[in-house]
Amino acid sequence: MRDGTVIGSGYGSLLTQLKTRVEHVNRGNALSRRRKQKRISDAPEDIARGPADQYGCVRWQPNCPSGETVQGLEEKKTEMKDLYDTEGPAGAERGYVIQLMKTTYYLQRKNINACPPPSIAELKTKWPYLFIPREMYSHFSLLTDINILEKMEQAMEEKGKLILRFFQHKPAGTSTDEVERILVKYSKEEKCDPCPCVILLLMAHFKEKSEGLILQTDVFSTAADVERAMLLPVSPRLIVLGSDVLRATNWMLSIEGQVIVGPHQNIVAGLAVFFSCYYIFNLVYQEEAVNTLEFIQRCFIGINPTSGTKATKWISPKSGKVQEKSNSNVSLHVSALLKRLMDFEWL
Repeated sequence: MRDGTVIGSGYGSLLTQLKTRVEHVNRGNALSRRRKQKRISDAPEDIARGPADQYGCVRWQPNCPSGETVQGLEEKKTEMKDLYDTEGPAGAERGYVIQLMKTTYYLQRKNINACPPPSIAELKTKWPYLFIPREMYSHFSLLTDINILEKMEQAMEEKGKLILRFFQHKPAGTSTDEVERILVKYSKEEKCDPCPCVILLLMAHFKEKSEGLILQTDVFSTAADVERAMLLPVSPRLIVLGSDVLRATNWMLSIEGQVIVGPHQNIVAGLAVFFSCYYIFNLVYQEEAVNTLEFIQRCFIGINPTSGTKATKWISPKSGKVQEKSNSNVSLHVSALLKRLMDFEWL
């Protein structure tokens, strides 16, 4: 793109067009490799970790830091748990806790990367401060060398506006009924954060339902209210508070059927937390929003490996075995939109 962003290897768009339609034929049989507390399907147990777990990471499992021992780090973990029991989330403001979280990063990764993987509930019990937005940003930064909140804010300010202009100009093949509905509604709002509109437009363009990524609840709902009133999916969802997604400012994050973060303010910050959880907790993208998530990964965040994928694994209907999706550089749908955006930006 004009800002120097390179997608995939640089020739990914051409390569993906030469791929077969196998992915699309198998699309209806896709099953996510999701974390789960118990085995809930007939899928093989203890699926070996694959490229999707380490995809785009630079410190997926570092060595124990110099001068520290595993026993010493366990003691620091216990100290933070005791502090959380006493002070709750407010304890995260202490500089001492911030430093302890950085020091115990090795042990956090060791716990997260255990096989079979622990449930999110178990991780939250062991590492309660990891589920504070600032600590999720910090963990993601250590894991990928990317300041995700800064990246997301910059992307919404620059590329988000480009995406809005692109769809408002109605290029051929982009103006669907759902895109039109979102744009009309957005144009009627005053001082509306463009972030929700950009995400909804991307999902509409990729023909993905918004519920695959975003859920809505009452503006006064608590985490307990949401868990009682809604059947939350296993895969991550950004829950916005309010009847209108475009005007929402408060959010929560759910994984494995429970709210694990929030409520907090600032939808852009919520999107940063939401996206970071896939990398922090080794989660693959849910099929319902896979193209939107890959677009965010490559265009907004800049995690752009030349091979590999965080798309879902699936069960072969013939063999019954777990299969990886093809190791394509970039989704055909994502690369097509990126190319059209680059053409639009230049012209």
